[in-house]
Amino acid sequence: MKDGFSVVIPAFNYGHCLERAVTSAISQDYPEFEVIVINDGSEDDTADVADRLAARWPERVRVVHQANAGLSAVRNRGVDEAAFDWLVFLDADDEFCPGALAAMAASAKATPEARLVIGGHIADDGIQRVPVVPAPVRDGDPVGALRAFLDKRLTISNGACAMHRALFRTTRYDPALRHTEDLPVFAHVLANYPVTTTDAPITVIHKHPGSMRHDLDAALRVGMALEAAIFDDNGLPAWAQRFRRYYRARRALSLLKLADRGGRPDLVRRFFASALAADWRQALHPRYLRRYFVSFFKRNGSGP
Repeated sequence: MKDGFSVVIPAFNYGHCLERAVTSAISQDYPEFEVIVINDGSEDDTADVADRLAARWPERVRVVHQANAGLSAVRNRGVDEAAFDWLVFLDADDEFCPGALAAMAASAKATPEARLVIGGHIADDGIQRVPVVPAPVRDGDPVGALRAFLDKRLTISNGACAMHRALFRTTRYDPALRHTEDLPVFAHVLANYPVTTTDAPITVIHKHPGSMRHDLDAALRVGMALEAAIFDDNGLPAWAQRFRRYYRARRALSLLKLADRGGRPDLVRRFFASALAADWRQALHPRYLRRYFVSFFKRNGSGP
């Protein structure tokens, strides 16, 4: 392998914005990188757009076409296709900031033992752009890093982090997960490998209703199974199990909010009960209690 970056862009029905993502990668001032667009069985013009971009920049851009298999399978395919030591999974609806690869390379060079570089990002909702800086991670403190991640104090966004290919000798993305597939991988890495952070903005993350990250149905289908994906057979050290009940409550409360937003008061009550059984101190926070009590006056499909 070679020292540099393989920028993997998963693309499913994103022909309308794929060029923006690829152009932002091609425009990087770092010398050693490639761009791999993986068309995951798109039904729009993604395949044509990707092929056109590869023809424009044949020395940088490579396209892989495959039958639809989901984001986990796409990420695993990207690992197998990558020619460089560092991988960045840039979503097709997002874009790199100028100097993104150089900033991550500098951070990796400053901490050569690190196998994950976590950068900042800019959240763009179409109205305003808000910078998000990752919480610092102390050297040699995997316990603190994992706890901060499970507690959502340490934010890791695909496209705003670089993962060394050595990580994928001990972990892979689970094809059974069609949502939040990155969380078990990040948990495994934080618990087992040195990581580093940079405050530099790496990626502009465009928040829009059609984004996979806002797919309420997909998130609810994964549901509480995410806990098992993180804590069972995921290569975590024994000490990580101390966080399991705490995370169970966190996950249930996150799903409670999604269920409330999606107009499912029956699920609001179910997830509240799960959170209460796992950690009553979290469940009894006023913002969750309010949603729980209001759910008794709603019918499914009535919205928040």
